[in-house]
Amino acid sequence: MRKLLLLIIILSVTETFAQHKPFQFGFKGGANMAWFSSDEDSYSNQGVNFGGSWGFAADIFLMENYSVTTGFDVLYLNGTIKYPDQKPHEILGVMIPGETARKYKTKYIELPVILTMKTNQIGKVRYFGQIGFGLGFLLSAKAEDSFNANDIDMKTSETSNVYEDVRFTRESLILGLGAEVPVQGSTYLRFGLKYDNAFVNILKGDNSVDPAIKNNGKNNFLEVNASFFF
Repeated sequence: MRKLLLLIIILSVTETFAQHKPFQFGFKGGANMAWFSSDEDSYSNQGVNFGGSWGFAADIFLMENYSVTTGFDVLYLNGTIKYPDQKPHEILGVMIPGETARKYKTKYIELPVILTMKTNQIGKVRYFGQIGFGLGFLLSAKAEDSFNANDIDMKTSETSNVYEDVRFTRESLILGLGAEVPVQGSTYLRFGLKYDNAFVNILKGDNSVDPAIKNNGKNNFLEVNASFFF
């Protein structure tokens, strides 16, 4: 009886894997618009900036309509934040208070772990929803600064490497939705919309005007992407 039960289980698993691949791999690319949010009242977002991404994706199937999606994404995130700052006056030789609008140009490699839930095929299309976690590692960070003094006519601009001013890791909540279109056999195209929300502050250091205030900003983004799975 036990041998018969074991044989039935083996045959069922074999039949399932014969019908559905346990793994599926692909490549993806996307375009994003990113912005900053902050827990400090004196730090404010200055609109959205556009970036992009590319990477490798893998679906590890738990069941026919449920899979864990992972892989890696190379992310180019650009965002602008304004905060209190002070700069030295070239003639007076004193520090002049004002505000700096800093455009961050960051590059990350992100490792996502996402639960993908699909519908059954509707016509020729399957729809899906996603929820998961992203862990990003900083590869580079540059900044374009525009400073405006408060009380005098003084404006400066500069470009600098700010890798040491940004945290090495970025943790985020990932939400997504989209559709899959079959191409041939098990090959398909996936089109999606992804919202990636940073959990924690990515900036280091203290504010130059008020050291009691910590630099504070979270870079979030919305992405339109396409993947080719085979």
